[in-house]
Amino acid sequence: MALSRRHFVAGAGVALLGIGYAAYDWYKTKNSPEMQKATSTTTGSSSSVMDILENDNVLGDPNAPIGIVEYASLTCPHCAYFHINAFKDLEEKYVKTGKAFIVYRDFPLDQYAFQASVLAHTAGKDKFFAVLKILFSKQAEWTSATNKTDAIAAIGKIVGVSKAKFEEGLADEKLGESILLDRMVGSTDYGVSSTPTLFINGEKYEGNREFADLDAYLKAL
Repeated sequence: MALSRRHFVAGAGVALLGIGYAAYDWYKTKNSPEMQKATSTTTGSSSSVMDILENDNVLGDPNAPIGIVEYASLTCPHCAYFHINAFKDLEEKYVKTGKAFIVYRDFPLDQYAFQASVLAHTAGKDKFFAVLKILFSKQAEWTSATNKTDAIAAIGKIVGVSKAKFEEGLADEKLGESILLDRMVGSTDYGVSSTPTLFINGEKYEGNREFADLDAYLKAL
């Protein structure tokens, strides 16, 4: 039986990661070889990890020569370290200078990462990356709170998302399925098994995620 996003909102932990099969079945049908062939015939392209989707959040100019796709979980300490350190330098030296754009995709590792993703999406595309920055910078605080959901809601108030609006987001099945579909597609189609995982111009980046190493890799492109 396919679990609904409600299990991820209220359930516990990694055992719930079989969620989203209904949405994934739809995605696979849409991106089946037959559909890809039809798409290729009409548009000259087929789906890839670099395709920008409707629910994607993009930082920078999507026409920049370097595209970076990140799969991350908001409860992952490695993701927090990456965002607090390397990400800000990527933004300053590559995104703001027009050399690269970054696509963020959800890969929630547990129910609270899912809830935090809901908050970021509920804040809206214009605030999305600003909310990510706060969630990652305050990760140690809200992930150690007795009531983590209330702690996430409290961050929402900082960024202009009321508790009522946050709760509406948690109840939004379309939003929940889109978040879980990101994880399902990342895992099944692109081999994402840990966070953060980066794809750069379509290639899975296997190097160190310190900025100095990323900088050297990007300059070589």
